[in-house]
Amino acid sequence: MFSLKMPLFVASFLLWGIQAHADSAYRLADSELQSDEATESNEAASETTKPLAQRLLEERIEELKAELTEAESELARLTGVPTDQADTGGEPMSGEQTGALVVVRGDRASGSGFIAEMRGRTFFVTNIHVLGASRGASFTTVTGEEITLTPHAYLSRKRDLAIVPIEWSGSVLNLSPSLNFDKVGIGESVTVIGNSSGANVATRLTGSILGIGPHEIEVSAKFVPGNSGSPIIHERLGSVIGIASYLRDFRSDSKWTEDSEFNDIRRFGYRLDGEIEWQQIPIAQLHEEAEAYAQFEDRTEVMWNVSYQLRHESTLLTNYRDHESLGYLYEDVSSDFDWRRGTASSHNSQILKRFINQMLNESQNDLVDTEGLLQIEFYRRNYYRILGYRENVRKNLTNFADRRL
Repeated sequence: MFSLKMPLFVASFLLWGIQAHADSAYRLADSELQSDEATESNEAASETTKPLAQRLLEERIEELKAELTEAESELARLTGVPTDQADTGGEPMSGEQTGALVVVRGDRASGSGFIAEMRGRTFFVTNIHVLGASRGASFTTVTGEEITLTPHAYLSRKRDLAIVPIEWSGSVLNLSPSLNFDKVGIGESVTVIGNSSGANVATRLTGSILGIGPHEIEVSAKFVPGNSGSPIIHERLGSVIGIASYLRDFRSDSKWTEDSEFNDIRRFGYRLDGEIEWQQIPIAQLHEEAEAYAQFEDRTEVMWNVSYQLRHESTLLTNYRDHESLGYLYEDVSSDFDWRRGTASSHNSQILKRFINQMLNESQNDLVDTEGLLQIEFYRRNYYRILGYRENVRKNLTNFADRRL
């Protein structure tokens, strides 16, 4: 959950569910162009199972929550202190915990990290996805000390975990050498400290351990974007047992979870104990691969959204006309498409065929180069996970062309 000026958490990785959306879209009728408002009204009709008053209240609550979060982050930025003990803020830290917490801040991203000792050496510790997106970023402790990273990082092959050796004489956080030895159990209290919402102030979020796995732990402390890389500290031990890494949205995941405590956003961190296989990588290479993967993920998201809307809604999304690498596909559509006639026009059909054929080519032409570039296990693993979406793009586009063109 790195707070990025781009599509999370990465975090929320595209993997956790690409959602089709239509900020600017046109519905392709057989004889005329229909506004996408008609589609929206049909979707709204499907919500009639809820009373109107309830739906309006739920929408207003979500709006107010978003406004409150934005206002609190801005106030924290202006004053330099957390505004309250809410989820997006928390209690201010003090002492050694503050001195060992690192705020990551750059033009593209903001996140968290901390300083700890491992096997007699001092390291800066964070997530791979935080360090990967940190080209040009600053690394500053909450007490204002800049830290300088060495040119190489050690990356876990199976966990979203990165460590970088540093020269450091200040305070450090203690790590639990073994959750089993320390008898860490479900229900015990934890604290997450970090750069919540990327507001560049240290905050403290409390909760408990909800689940423990071989590589991950689940906690109830409601960390948010910007907290990626934050230490998860066990209250009784006073030691770090994990690193805040990602959220997954399980709301309405299936009928089996609808009435359970798991029908919610859940928060996970990676453990720092046990046998961890490390991969030594130059940080410059990490940045290059992170940016290549981010571009691949972004292109996949665009293609998925466009193809999904064409196949299932007969709607052409046009809000990607200025996209850096795919915007050119819309040149003929923008200049020469007769929106009043839709696919009833043979001229329009030819334009759409070219659009679809070009997008099909785009869905294939970066696969080999991207796969060849990605050598870091973290990015290779995520690359293979989203390859299936590219195949679905092909199926969606060919299905629409076969039915409508």
